[in-house]
Amino acid sequence: MKINSKTEYINIAKELKVGVISDSQLSPFANDKVNTYQKNLIQALRTLKKKECNVILFAGDICNMASKYAYRRYKKSFAEVFGEEMPLVISVMGNHDYYGNFFARRIFEKELGVSPFSHYVINGFHFIGASPDCCSMHRAYLKTGEWLDKQLAEAVADTPDKPVFVITHHPPVDTVYGSDDWGDETLDKIFSKYSNVVDFAGHSHYSVVDERSYYTGKYRVVNTQSVSYIELERGKMNGSVPPDAHIAPMGYVMDFADKQIELIRYNLLTGEEEKQDMRWSIPYDITVSSHAQEPSAKPCMHYKSGSWYEENGATYLTFSSGEDNDFIHTYRLVYSDGDVQDYFSDFYKGIKYVSQVNDKIRLRIYGKKKGLYNIKIYAIDSYGQISEDYTVIQGVQIGKKDVYRRKLAPDIIY
Repeated sequence: MKINSKTEYINIAKELKVGVISDSQLSPFANDKVNTYQKNLIQALRTLKKKECNVILFAGDICNMASKYAYRRYKKSFAEVFGEEMPLVISVMGNHDYYGNFFARRIFEKELGVSPFSHYVINGFHFIGASPDCCSMHRAYLKTGEWLDKQLAEAVADTPDKPVFVITHHPPVDTVYGSDDWGDETLDKIFSKYSNVVDFAGHSHYSVVDERSYYTGKYRVVNTQSVSYIELERGKMNGSVPPDAHIAPMGYVMDFADKQIELIRYNLLTGEEEKQDMRWSIPYDITVSSHAQEPSAKPCMHYKSGSWYEENGATYLTFSSGEDNDFIHTYRLVYSDGDVQDYFSDFYKGIKYVSQVNDKIRLRIYGKKKGLYNIKIYAIDSYGQISEDYTVIQGVQIGKKDVYRRKLAPDIIY
């Protein structure tokens, strides 16, 4: 696969600040409606502007389907926010950017005026943008891998002790949170040659609030979540696309500080930093190993009882939130008839949201047939550790079986 690209050298006089976002999945249709995902993108860019980002990395899935209209919405969003003071934008394609058009790469190049493959050296740091070569969900870099390998070899030879930043859409399989389901099988054999690699990857939409979104193994991988909607692992009663999945788009600012590169997580709607006391970092000397995140002590359910009520035919449980050194990822319901159900907590909406709004958990019951039940509620952290204690709610009356229906956003129709 022939890729026409050259290494470009750029010097930015101000302190380098790099914003990182992905997965806007903008509408491919020819209309003037600004829907939720474009609003989220615009607000994300406003936040990155306020944080004085002079480089922005976008890790793919600009469009929901390959479309000149979606790319024009993308450009229009940047123009609305930055005007004449445009930062350097490094964008790559995702699987959605290939959907629906045989000439998808040509549309990207024509509408954005750049190649989907790029190599910049910015203030002495290498940034490599590597698009997938097709829409494959799990083997998308077979053809582009040779080019990527060559770029990495050149970058590492030039800066052997520095991090080399790579932007891909897919994460390498079995690295960051979500990569077991959404990871690419062709990237690891390339990245594993270069411990300098710091790969920013989207695709999964999994939450950056989870500490597993930063992988520090043979190389480094950072999950970028999305600015459209959250998606999480399957198997929970409130869906792999959980309630209000669109309300907390998140991303990063890489702050090239004095001693190390700070990797700061932001809620891009509110502009608030997430988990300020648990910041991640990337050493300037990449040979220095990072401390891997370890599971904390088991979570606790300190309050022994809760309550329930019925509203518009649905049954709700209310109980005091569990406690953990980090956050509660899942609540497990154990019914008196032996059934077990798991539900996501609201962690994906942001830690500040959870602490400010959800002292009390309000949980709607799905998938349980009509009947009278006693229910034990356990807390589970993101590493799967289950609380030993539990909350009990007795005499819960379920009038009819309720079914969870996912909703990507109020005004999104696919």
